[in-house]
Amino acid sequence: MPESPEIQKKMYDILREIGEYTDLEALAVVNREGLKVSFFARKGADPDLLSAISAAILSTGEQAVSMNEHGELLEVLVRGEKGFTILTSAGDYIIIGSSLELNSMGLTIRVLRKYAHKIQEIICGNCDEDIGPIQLD
Repeated sequence: MPESPEIQKKMYDILREIGEYTDLEALAVVNREGLKVSFFARKGADPDLLSAISAAILSTGEQAVSMNEHGELLEVLVRGEKGFTILTSAGDYIIIGSSLELNSMGLTIRVLRKYAHKIQEIICGNCDEDIGPIQLD
């Protein structure tokens, strides 16, 4: 279960690594109802607020993809004048990230996709002990 301290620690380490590769200042792993499993932030951020908005954003994204017959939902991006929030599917869970600046949207999406697979492995119990840096092919 994702609630175990060992799994939460591994997810926290992954979120911290994602923060190193991207401009994302706050990151969380949440379930599809918006309940926080793990959270990491470089600056003061409200983990409960970030987690709670994920369910609403995800629901809207899934509805838009379904209605427009775009296939499986991969990411949802919400961008404003002063920042953005991005959600990436990780199986039954979601990675949500937020930032006030963005230097490389493509890199951020690529990193989140790579780490989404690692989070799925951890939750399923198939994760290697060494999280290590990702390879961006």
